[in-house]
Amino acid sequence: MVDKILENIVNEMAAYLDQGQLEHLSNVLYVNFHGLEVQEHCTDLTASGMDGDAAKIKMFVASKKAVNRQDSTLKNYAKEICNVLDFLGKRIEDITGMDLRFYYGMMREQRGIKMSTMQTRLHYLSSFWDFLLTEEMVHTNPVKKVGLLKLEKTIKKPFSAAELEALRVNCAMLRDRALVEFLYSTGVRVSELVSLNVGDIEMGKQELVVYGKGSKERKTYLTDAAKYYLKRYLTSRCEEGKTLEDLQTEPLFVTLDMPHNRLTVAGVQYMLRELGKRAGVSGVHPHRFRRTIATDLLSRGMPIEQVKEFLGHEKLDTTMIYCTVKQESVQASHKKYA
Repeated sequence: MVDKILENIVNEMAAYLDQGQLEHLSNVLYVNFHGLEVQEHCTDLTASGMDGDAAKIKMFVASKKAVNRQDSTLKNYAKEICNVLDFLGKRIEDITGMDLRFYYGMMREQRGIKMSTMQTRLHYLSSFWDFLLTEEMVHTNPVKKVGLLKLEKTIKKPFSAAELEALRVNCAMLRDRALVEFLYSTGVRVSELVSLNVGDIEMGKQELVVYGKGSKERKTYLTDAAKYYLKRYLTSRCEEGKTLEDLQTEPLFVTLDMPHNRLTVAGVQYMLRELGKRAGVSGVHPHRFRRTIATDLLSRGMPIEQVKEFLGHEKLDTTMIYCTVKQESVQASHKKYA
């Protein structure tokens, strides 16, 4: 009943408050009224309950692993589910939409978690409860209650042409320049990048095959600049008497220091952060190159359906989030059609 009353209050105030004020009101209401409805049947987790919850989580993770979700993603799913259970102190089947609104409000209001982070966490929870519903372990998905509230979406900007050039000229090492050109040219995810070997690249055709989320296979391509710097970088790794053919089974990108191990996700992220500092470009991270090439391809006339295939997205809506329409394109179209 309290849940319905609070929802009605938020809906009534929607006409008088902007999105930020409405969200703040909603969070404050749910945080302050949380205990009134659920306190009566809220109990501590028993040992048997913990065992049952742990089994449910293990089954869920196993189901995700069966469809080739990456280990890092599985850890994030399990971590967030355990965070919610620890925070609420309730069994999975006893958790309500009110509880999750309380959790959501506390994360936002008191811990300052970004909206984008919260959206991702809610996605993890929703996926978990959908699994439980399918397996008939629960009767409802309480995350749907949270989903009724509009979450603000922020469009992250791609690199401008000037920012890309600043990054290029500030690459101190040949490897870094090759990596920057490769990320922009191919639009690969950083996890895909670090798993590649030299033999995965067909230099003659300027193309490669990568395996994305769910081991989904897709083909991507090298620009002339990416091929040029990548070939120079790989040639520089050839010791005396070795050729590029001898590197086929080695990692595509390696550390600068001996023994030149495979470059990790954290290593790529650190290198790009430092490059951004030298170039005076903020927000430099691997995924921004993916967003940039998607936006550039769209602005140069590639149909959105082809951009979707290039990025390896299942849904066109996901591609639309990546692609930012440049203002100069809007201006040019206005002159053409107005």
